[in-house]
Amino acid sequence: MRYAALLIVASALHAQIPPSEKLSESDAKLVQAEIDRLNGLLATAGDKCTVQYALARTWESIGQHRQAVDALRDAVDLNVGLDPSRDDVFAGLRNIKEFGLLMRSVRDGTPPVSTSKPAFTIGDAQLLPESIAWEPHRRRFFLGSIWEHKVLECTVTGDCHDLVKNGQDGLYEVLGIKADTRDRTIWVASNSVGEAGVFHFDTPQGTLIQKFTVSRTGERHYFNDMAISSKGDVFVTDTQAGTVYRISADKRRLEVFDPDLKVRAANGIAISDDDKTLYVAGFPDGIRVVDIASKASRAIGHPADLCLGNIDGLLYYQGSLVAIQNGVMTPRVVRYRLTTDRQNIASFEVLERRNPAFDGITTGTIVDDVFYYMANPQTDKVASGRIKPNAQLNPVQVLQLKFQP
Repeated sequence: MRYAALLIVASALHAQIPPSEKLSESDAKLVQAEIDRLNGLLATAGDKCTVQYALARTWESIGQHRQAVDALRDAVDLNVGLDPSRDDVFAGLRNIKEFGLLMRSVRDGTPPVSTSKPAFTIGDAQLLPESIAWEPHRRRFFLGSIWEHKVLECTVTGDCHDLVKNGQDGLYEVLGIKADTRDRTIWVASNSVGEAGVFHFDTPQGTLIQKFTVSRTGERHYFNDMAISSKGDVFVTDTQAGTVYRISADKRRLEVFDPDLKVRAANGIAISDDDKTLYVAGFPDGIRVVDIASKASRAIGHPADLCLGNIDGLLYYQGSLVAIQNGVMTPRVVRYRLTTDRQNIASFEVLERRNPAFDGITTGTIVDDVFYYMANPQTDKVASGRIKPNAQLNPVQVLQLKFQP
């Protein structure tokens, strides 16, 4: 029985690439236009690896399997950490011999890196936290819940309680959280069906100080991550609009930071310790460097063997950027060491990769030269406002990773 099963598996893995689907003349023109657009981006994009990957996804999404495999091979051959194995777009290729060989190459090129240690565990398996922040004065962690629409406050040993209750003040799916160390308050990004909002709460009471919103009715908005300057200016990425909003400390008004700043799929955001530079993660530049005073921006320069795809959490730390990458990348924690002028990436170091506890890593926070992050947010187990059928939810593990000089 076992031998027969092995023969079946071996046979399946040697399946040939299926014939491509036939496209109508109009569809073929639309596809060619998108392929031409992506090929054009290859010449100008700051992060060419993600554009190459997008080419492969485009070919496979319209059933052009041979072109998809060829484009995917070009992406994998870059050996920069791209990992198509979890991408549902390529589900139809998973039993194909050539796809299997590509996945073997991916695994060989991204061996495990393990330096993290357990910090504490949160027993609420349905928390599904996208974000974690640290308030140094009271020495408390804050975690926001995608599923339970609340904010949790935790001690360093993992003793937790609700700071902001489920749905309080209109709070819905919680994404980014940042603590303002000047006044011991927290800022929370949250999105409901009707609006995208930034909430300002005090601690330890969890009382709403102010709420800033934009309508999502007929408009594309999705507030994601935040960065706070030393004087209290709050910057928030709008993933769907592809831009950055600002709430200045003096005006206390939500406004687009720069209408000319376009960052497709804007996500992680960080600010330099001198308050002069923003780093905004997105596509196709990986990270866009923004001068706050002049608002001039450009793609960050980086080593050829570094891919900046799918940066979720992004923090500035002692002349470096610390990023959590997920999505089309092999999930990992990476430190990008910046040049002395803080405008480019000089080198990088993978701090954690292929940890068996990983299940959708997203963001982290820094406490006394130690990086704390959630190993298993499990946020991808929610779809269309529901936990996916047969999804196995587990207690949230928070890991700690000590930085080396």
